[in-house]
Amino acid sequence: MIKFITLIRYLTVYSLFMIASLQVLAQGKEVKGLVTSSDNQPIPGVSIVIKGTTSGTSTDSNGNYTLTVPDNEAILVYSFIGFATQEKRVGEDAVLNITMTEQLNTLQEIVVVGYGTQKREDITGSVSSVPKERLAQLPVTNVLHAMEGTTAGVYITQNSSAPGSSASVLVRGVNSITANTSPLIVVDGVPFSNMGGTTNDINPNDIESIEILKDASAVAIYGTRGSSGVILITTKRGKSGKPSIRYNTYAGMEYMHHTITPLKGAAYSQKYLDYSKQRNQTPNDPPVPNQYEFANYLAGKETDWIDAVSQQGYIQDHNLSISGGTESVKYFVSGAYQKQQGVLKGYEFKRASFRSNLDVNITPWLSAGTSLFYANNDYGGGSVNLTLATQMSPYGIMYDKNGNYEIYPMRPELLYKNPLLGLNRDEVNKSNNLNGTFYIDIEPTFLRGLKYKLNTNYSYLPTKFATYSGLAAGQTTGGAASINNSETSSWLVENILFYEKDLGKHHIDLTGLYSAQETNFFTSTINANTFINDGLSYNGVDAGAVATVNNTSRSNVRPYRTALLSQMGRVNYSFGGKYLLTLTARRDGYSAFGSSTSKYGFFPSVALGWNVSEESFLKNIEAINNLKLRVSYGRTGNQAVGAYQTITSQGTTKYIYNGKTYTGVVSSSMQVNGRLGNSDLNWETTTGTNVGVDFTVLDQRISGTVEVYKTKTKDLLLLRQLPNISGYTSILDNLGAVDNKGIEVTLRTVNLKSGKFTWSSNINYGANRNKIVSLYGDNKDDIGNKWFIGKPLRAVYDYRLEGVWQNGEDASKIDPGAKPGDLKFYDKTGDGKITSDDREYLGSGLPKWTGGIINTFDYGNLHLSIFIQTFQGAVVTNSMLNTGDQTGRINTPSQLGYWTEENKSNTRPSLAYTNPRGYAYPVKQDYTRIKDITLSYTFPQSTLGRIGLGGLTAYISGRNLYTFTDWVGWDPENDYNSSLDFTGNNYPYVASYVMGLNINLK
Repeated sequence: MIKFITLIRYLTVYSLFMIASLQVLAQGKEVKGLVTSSDNQPIPGVSIVIKGTTSGTSTDSNGNYTLTVPDNEAILVYSFIGFATQEKRVGEDAVLNITMTEQLNTLQEIVVVGYGTQKREDITGSVSSVPKERLAQLPVTNVLHAMEGTTAGVYITQNSSAPGSSASVLVRGVNSITANTSPLIVVDGVPFSNMGGTTNDINPNDIESIEILKDASAVAIYGTRGSSGVILITTKRGKSGKPSIRYNTYAGMEYMHHTITPLKGAAYSQKYLDYSKQRNQTPNDPPVPNQYEFANYLAGKETDWIDAVSQQGYIQDHNLSISGGTESVKYFVSGAYQKQQGVLKGYEFKRASFRSNLDVNITPWLSAGTSLFYANNDYGGGSVNLTLATQMSPYGIMYDKNGNYEIYPMRPELLYKNPLLGLNRDEVNKSNNLNGTFYIDIEPTFLRGLKYKLNTNYSYLPTKFATYSGLAAGQTTGGAASINNSETSSWLVENILFYEKDLGKHHIDLTGLYSAQETNFFTSTINANTFINDGLSYNGVDAGAVATVNNTSRSNVRPYRTALLSQMGRVNYSFGGKYLLTLTARRDGYSAFGSSTSKYGFFPSVALGWNVSEESFLKNIEAINNLKLRVSYGRTGNQAVGAYQTITSQGTTKYIYNGKTYTGVVSSSMQVNGRLGNSDLNWETTTGTNVGVDFTVLDQRISGTVEVYKTKTKDLLLLRQLPNISGYTSILDNLGAVDNKGIEVTLRTVNLKSGKFTWSSNINYGANRNKIVSLYGDNKDDIGNKWFIGKPLRAVYDYRLEGVWQNGEDASKIDPGAKPGDLKFYDKTGDGKITSDDREYLGSGLPKWTGGIINTFDYGNLHLSIFIQTFQGAVVTNSMLNTGDQTGRINTPSQLGYWTEENKSNTRPSLAYTNPRGYAYPVKQDYTRIKDITLSYTFPQSTLGRIGLGGLTAYISGRNLYTFTDWVGWDPENDYNSSLDFTGNNYPYVASYVMGLNINLK
């Protein structure tokens, strides 16, 4: 009832603002005009603002605009990215046509920096912008995929190509061992990821810009959440002018990319014969390992299991938006639907979303607005298992005599089930995100430059996951059901005060913040098994035997609540546009910190900037258009501590006393919920230094940024071992330190410009060096966790492979028991034998450097973009190379190969090799990929006018087109991830080819 009343109040206020705004439309002079480029092409989307105010409009798809100004003395400011900003006094003219000059001077761009905006020339911290062309005409389900490889120092890994999958993000390396290292994502000023939202909830078509805050000065304003970087996403908003209706759509096909091929029948049979020979065993006759394969072998009937689990993948996306408004009311409304059918049967993703952004100028000193959106994500139902399909014998039986899927296609082999059984599994996996932001801006007339903003947000995210597996899905001991429902609700209130003042050459910009935030999470899970029949699926969960994971209660419920209270202050000072100073300090109080701490952390930073090109000694150097030096130093944090981790909890257990069963508690980490708390737990702290150079040279032909940085994170959240007599094996504590240092280079160049033809490039390069400085204070490595002082995280610690023992070689001294076909390892210690002491650090899963280049070719209305990314220097264990052969009974990829007396392979062992030392096959993960190519054509206005359209762009785009790599497996980018390796339920990397249209209606 309370929520309902609150909603009614909210809608009432919303309506009053709408009515009031419509009654205060300003009266004045109407000005019209056309904005074109130097080659007489209309420029849509140009911002036109009355100088000294926030009132303005933007050009439509034909480059036209209409604006009401107060009088003839009004000055209009025309701005658009890539063009020089112009100012024009209205005068007596009723028509003002403007020709804008192209300019590569990105220092004039307006950039979102967190709690405000700045010109790039005034920024003192490290702030990178994702190229805006990456946010359109790309067939991606998640905005992070569009960002991949485009920004120096930002490493985005597409962990899976499965429909609806997201990606992992690292900004300037890994600065924590066990805590979350993902950057904070902020959408329209609201800490989105911190309140339960995911990037799958964001419609890429709604995004106006993306900025990434990287150094301590830029991220210090986010305190305990900023040490891993901050991604600022700004969505589109309405502009003054007649309604602009846009419909964007694309559709296309998806295909497996960089595939592997299981052995065909003859090769599979030969592998079994080779295995039998190497094991000195007598093979079956016919020569296949399992009885169920005999009939198909004799009949010459083979099954392509990869083809059986595959299907034609496709993706389609539809997005309709309406924006416009008056000088008093501006709106942006969009609706989108996306559907993706995976290349494997059963995999699909559907997203429906709606957004409404409204801005209302109520009076000259009061404005308000909202950002509302709803997203529904549906991740589909039961699906096939690619890993099992790869392992199936080509002679296996797919269907039983009744036409149903045979549960065990290779009987009597019972370890490997039919990969298609999952299609008979009932499954629901849905999530929703209902999010609303409301703000009020007050600019009092009694003090020019002062502004107060109240920003509030409420989000509600329910999810449902339910699954049922019966006999048809391979559940041989009775059906099994599981139902999980969760709810995340969050609210945020921010009070922000701004003050801006010019005193001669002195410019000062002050920002103050006081905010409160709370997140509540509740989840419940019910598991059941041994059903009489499959009729009710998971809807009849009460008909089975119900138990949680630890079999001690009938349900599993884990709620939690966290709260954050913050204060922040920031000072931006500029003298004559030459000398810049930024001072920032934030104080965060977090409820999950230990009770023995103050629960508050203080995070200050300072940054200096010098626009050297404004100095007189550079004014006459024509080759240097802009040059700025920056340096920053500051401290940020990582909350790290999860809800209630500081509190000692206990598990439950059943015991019998006097013939009755009781439930008791036990202080043991062996219990599901049992752990020893630590009331001193606190945040991880990162201190960092950044030095940067921004430049534009050679008549705006080349611009870029070069930055070097160094950070140190201490008080890491680690598990300290405890004596078992305590009832616990470990306790979380703040221990250890990690360093990161690196260099980043970003270049934007105009390589060739002649007539209608232009070739430009966007190049980025980032190199990072990570190392552990300390762990437990004893200067010792933690070999079990592969943490080595002085070495990077994600270390690979293993034997160094030297080859394969061949016939005639004597292994009896250095490796007793080794025989021809076994792996040969390097004797690091030089003691003449191979022991565990011969293991060594072989590299890290973190890349030494990453890069990308986007080449754009424009000829009139025809545009071609080619993006190539590269990933170099990482070493990871390749689980596919470590595939166990299960005594010769399963299939293996043809790309693997194996040693025989005839081929004498020096890289692959024999089929009889059992890998007694647990060698994990570390290899280089290097790859270079043609990430995407897009060809588009913008139809001229002369053509569109005859068919009643305001704008039309058609394009074709290919993504993940080709990968240059030595990697053996589905793909180097995601195949090494332990949750997606060859022993799990894998999903192949995909390439996509789409056609799309962007349509603007008059």
